[in-house]
Amino acid sequence: MRIAIVGAGVAGSYLGNRLHSRGHEVEIFEASKSQDHWPVCAWGASRHMLEKFSSESGLDFSKYTLHVGQRLRMDLPAEKKEYLELKGLVTYDKKRWEQDLLKELKVHYGQRCLPSSQLFNGFDYILDCTGVHRSLLPKSNENFIIPAYEYLIENAHDIDEFYVIGYKGARGYFWFFPLGDGMAYVGAGDIDKKYYGISEFFNQNPKAKILKKIGRPIRLSPPKRMQPFSQHNVIGVGESIGCVFPLLGEGIIPSLICSDIFLNNIDTAAGFDFKGYRDQVLKRFGYYDDVYRIVRLKMAGKLSTVKHFGLLMNMYRNMKKEELRFGFEIDFGKMRRLVNAL
Repeated sequence: MRIAIVGAGVAGSYLGNRLHSRGHEVEIFEASKSQDHWPVCAWGASRHMLEKFSSESGLDFSKYTLHVGQRLRMDLPAEKKEYLELKGLVTYDKKRWEQDLLKELKVHYGQRCLPSSQLFNGFDYILDCTGVHRSLLPKSNENFIIPAYEYLIENAHDIDEFYVIGYKGARGYFWFFPLGDGMAYVGAGDIDKKYYGISEFFNQNPKAKILKKIGRPIRLSPPKRMQPFSQHNVIGVGESIGCVFPLLGEGIIPSLICSDIFLNNIDTAAGFDFKGYRDQVLKRFGYYDDVYRIVRLKMAGKLSTVKHFGLLMNMYRNMKKEELRFGFEIDFGKMRRLVNAL
């Protein structure tokens, strides 16, 4: 089959690699120019999952690992703190990882695509891997994003571990993700655009030098609220259809899981199973909708640990089952304290 992939991020590069290895004719269209293309997000995810996806793509993930976390500190409102023991949370060289996935593929950089683009003539399927932009699919009435930006920095030698700051009412968070050798990502997502923690970090670390500033809204709406997943021969994959964990704004692993679901539903002889794909995505990410409801209720000041106990327990049980997928311990007592503190 001839398949066009729009977006050379985590989903686009991984799918391009896997589809090419299966014998499909693949071309990738990326809006940014080659020299400007930069993988967004803080480059942190579960080593256990990334080892799996790397192996399936013919890559050795150990060559990309930058920092292996041991313990994550969470600073909460009212000067409360919580610590999570890490179980495989790492940062990795996402830029080089994606570049290596794309090595044997035809990539058109600097190419902005619209649904009506003549570039797609002759392709059997077009994959919308454009993330938060969702460039080729109809917009959703339930789309919910939070503004965010981050800095790639150097000279942060005095801090060598992950830490985050949770905002009151779950309205956002600050993050520090170490990349090794004094480099790190510092950023914040905040519905109110106050970005607490950014200026405070640089005031406390005057030697830190900014190498790059990246603006990147984060979609929190889960797949249930980001339908349709397809239109004609255009199919959305990853963050473009809401595959982001709403509590953390984390989309690397969900996008790769969604990519595998896509691969399970494409058959050279029978074509693509649109219904099977939709059903499997909704089932796999079904509990994300409960997590999303918890976040929105907390933002609105309406979350009750008594009234909404069922939602909280469903989130806990599903996260506990996927503990290694998240890369940190899932403890009900800590989760309850975290929800109450925000």
